[in-house]
Amino acid sequence: MKFGLSKLAIGVALISCVSSAYALEINRHTLQLNQDQYVKYEGSNENFKQGFPTGFGSALAFKEVRDNGDIVFLGLTDRGPNGDAPLASINGKTLSGKFFPTPKFNPQVGILVLSKDGKFTVERTISLKNKDGSLITGLPLPQGKVGYTGEYALGEDFSILPYDENGLDPEGLAIDKDGNMWISDEYGPFLMKFSQDGTLIEKYAPGKGLPEILKYRTPNRGAEGLTITPNGTIVVAEQSVLNLKHGDKKSGKTASFCRIVFFNPKTHETKTYGYPIDVDSYKKPGNAKLGDMIAINDHEVLIIEQAKNKHKKMQNLIYRVDFSGADDLSNAQKDGLEPEFFKDAAGFKLAKKSLLIDLREHGYKAEKAEGLTILPDRQTIAVINDNDFGVAVDLQDPENKKAEVTDYIYHEDGTFTLDGKSAKPSIKLVHNSDDEKDTDLFLIKLDEKLN
Repeated sequence: MKFGLSKLAIGVALISCVSSAYALEINRHTLQLNQDQYVKYEGSNENFKQGFPTGFGSALAFKEVRDNGDIVFLGLTDRGPNGDAPLASINGKTLSGKFFPTPKFNPQVGILVLSKDGKFTVERTISLKNKDGSLITGLPLPQGKVGYTGEYALGEDFSILPYDENGLDPEGLAIDKDGNMWISDEYGPFLMKFSQDGTLIEKYAPGKGLPEILKYRTPNRGAEGLTITPNGTIVVAEQSVLNLKHGDKKSGKTASFCRIVFFNPKTHETKTYGYPIDVDSYKKPGNAKLGDMIAINDHEVLIIEQAKNKHKKMQNLIYRVDFSGADDLSNAQKDGLEPEFFKDAAGFKLAKKSLLIDLREHGYKAEKAEGLTILPDRQTIAVINDNDFGVAVDLQDPENKKAEVTDYIYHEDGTFTLDGKSAKPSIKLVHNSDDEKDTDLFLIKLDEKLN
């Protein structure tokens, strides 16, 4: 059965479904924002004169159930309102571009409260800050810094925005036993520990606390999901397969797994395991993306795997994954090559997984399911989507109807080219679709506990 609830409605829809393994009850709640909880916009685009609806769905962590029955979560923003832009040719260098209509946006954690009457609201927010107390931005890092993505940050008018050497694209969030917030980042990838007030305490990077091989992540597909096991181990997932090269060999064509790092916060010891992606589902392995994850015990997690399959249909799958029999891939090689270069992972044992739920079979319509956690009953999982701050990029070019925004090159003189020829596209930021613009919380009750 599909959801019949309007995306604008705040009520609750209760339905019964059957998955491949579990019978389900699903409730959906739409996040309500006050006007002062929108991201302020100072540009001239009439579409966003009220601002951007802040997206707190990049990660989800359970915090507590209050005496009055309110369920409290922590929700995480990513780097802020942004959108794909044409390539930009500046000073003789052509790089990818991203529009940042609010370049001073400060990534933050929202205290999200689901009340007994079904209202889902933002109680307050926590700004993420550097060690010196300065606000962190979501702007990309400059060339030469760990986490450089090879892209320009562009204003809506195609002006070149400054880089931020401390910029972050937060994606995963978990709370440790002391109340500190651990957050993962797509740029670095980085793993960070923040105090309860959002001040940075520790930051780990490839070769500096994290396995050095992680620096070969696909740009903007660094550390995505994050969880903490009952014994305190931090578990971090790379969003996609690594982008390794050896001669004319590229791992994006052969890799069968994403790397999952187990990090001991006391000893800083790391172990790396392989999560087997659904290789046959995609046109190429590099298309697969992981979302959030949540620990069930010290060796099992739930994890979201999602992307468009080879038939161009979106899929959002939640798997139960067991790492207990997997090999540590920290120094694994065969014939001088990493296991990513072999379709069968060179015979190394990867984690084992089983499908828990196919979200789209149960009415899930948003493109990205990015937050995942478990409630104290151990029987209800919570999933939240990323609304992308309500932003999409609209391209109009009657002469090139099949072109995409990223096919164009923008030049310093204000002109565009497409495949080396002059082009005159109209490119602007617009509202995204009705299925994407809201932040929705899904509570999925399983027919048995997760132990």
